[in-house]
Amino acid sequence: MVKQLWWIGVACASFSVWAQADGASRPVMKVGDVAVYAVEQRTDRRSFDETVTVTSVDQTHIKSKNLRPNRNPPEIESVLTLDLATVVSGASGTRFDPPSAGFKFPLVVGDAWKSSFVGEAPNNSKSKIDLDVKVVAREKLKTPAGEFDSFKIESEGWINGVTWSGAIRMSEVRWYAPAIGRVVKTEYKDFRGGQLWSHTVSELKSFTPAP
Repeated sequence: MVKQLWWIGVACASFSVWAQADGASRPVMKVGDVAVYAVEQRTDRRSFDETVTVTSVDQTHIKSKNLRPNRNPPEIESVLTLDLATVVSGASGTRFDPPSAGFKFPLVVGDAWKSSFVGEAPNNSKSKIDLDVKVVAREKLKTPAGEFDSFKIESEGWINGVTWSGAIRMSEVRWYAPAIGRVVKTEYKDFRGGQLWSHTVSELKSFTPAP
């Protein structure tokens, strides 16, 4: 299993949307929005850009193409529900059943929920993931794309092997900016045997709304 396999931070962030400034309703998606993220895989000492373009929005799903030039294949399609739960990760191609619920609209500081699902990777390996998610704060955040008023959302839990043996502890922090209806920063960590195994930070570098 590669280190990026269970990295769901950018998976949950990989969409382009508009939303009410107070975050009171789920975002409205627009085909043709383009976002560029600066991604730093700190444990592997790798940095690259990821371009995310919304390609389809229907009554049930949002689809985007996630392009990383240094990846094989360089392009993976991500799929989200209209409530921004991840069906297919644009980071790894992993499919989640039920979808990974990273958001609960309206976002309110102090709200908390659980998200449990099975992830199946493109190589058919399966894992059971159990997360505790909480909206912990509302704060200003500076990114390469600018400064955003954002909700800070923390997730913690375990990835347990189904077709493989072992367990991985993970934590993730996301900053969601209602003004543009998207995650503008994600920091993901996972641990094996109490030791840090993977640490990835993704920040919004630019955002171009559809014409």
